[in-house]
Amino acid sequence: MVGEVNKIVYNMLISGKGVFLPEVGTLYIEHQGARKLSENRLAGPRNVVTFASQPQAPSLVEEIVSVAGCSTEQAQDIYNRWLQKTRQEGVLTIEGVGVLKGKSFVADAAFNSAINPKGVKTIVIRRKSHAWIYVLCALCVAVALGFFAYIMWGDKILSASDKTAESEVVATSENTVAADSLSADNAAQTNLADEGVVAEDGRSLPSEDVSAATNAANTISPENAEQKNTVSPATHKDYFAYYVVAGVFSTEQNAERAVASFKAKVPNAVCAIVPRGEKYMVTLFGSDKQEECTAFINANRDLSPELNSLWIYNKR
Repeated sequence: MVGEVNKIVYNMLISGKGVFLPEVGTLYIEHQGARKLSENRLAGPRNVVTFASQPQAPSLVEEIVSVAGCSTEQAQDIYNRWLQKTRQEGVLTIEGVGVLKGKSFVADAAFNSAINPKGVKTIVIRRKSHAWIYVLCALCVAVALGFFAYIMWGDKILSASDKTAESEVVATSENTVAADSLSADNAAQTNLADEGVVAEDGRSLPSEDVSAATNAANTISPENAEQKNTVSPATHKDYFAYYVVAGVFSTEQNAERAVASFKAKVPNAVCAIVPRGEKYMVTLFGSDKQEECTAFINANRDLSPELNSLWIYNKR
């Protein structure tokens, strides 16, 4: 009995309706913005379970009446026995959901992952660096030192440069004479090449054979430089905007067993397993129109007691 009531509380919270526990208070899911963890770190937006003393959601007793199909007196008796077994010394423990101690509620890790399927990201704040100021100062100092060195030793450096230039002029003249001699020798060799190249055995080769030999020597076979493009594997894609959810499971094996069970109970179900974080959400129907999902729930709610807790998930 305790497990069944815990499941009703789980479904009421995860569907977004919240749940009012008589003599205790209200539990509901609240979306919180980013919060500061330290000087340079922020916790991203997330969904948390919040407690309120006043009734702010449907009563758990009324939900038991709807799910179990019993009278209000019987549902109240079931609730009283459940509360007696789950609350000890002021601490209310709802297995699979979390623990309420006083006015502070701590959600189980699995339930926290279910209400935050994409996880809670930690944002690192990077402060602007002022290193460019120090680099600019260093450049200014270097320029100033260079200008000061030019004033102090510029004349001596220019005198040494003049002497070096004179020696380079003399060397250039000598190189010009040598280059003229080489040009004459090259011209003579060119004339011989026009008439025919002399082979090692003394035979003259025609100019056509020389050109062919030259072309063959200069030919280089190209290498294949093509590279194959790497195609990234296909990723999971949600095909519908709205899904009718029957349950959320911690392992894919449990989700597959649930799919087999729901297929037997709902003949017109189009079951699918939609991963959300570390959980697996079992859906019975998908559509881009929320009205069609609502119509599916109304048409199949009476087929089994488990179908009374169907809810609509909007992936957007």
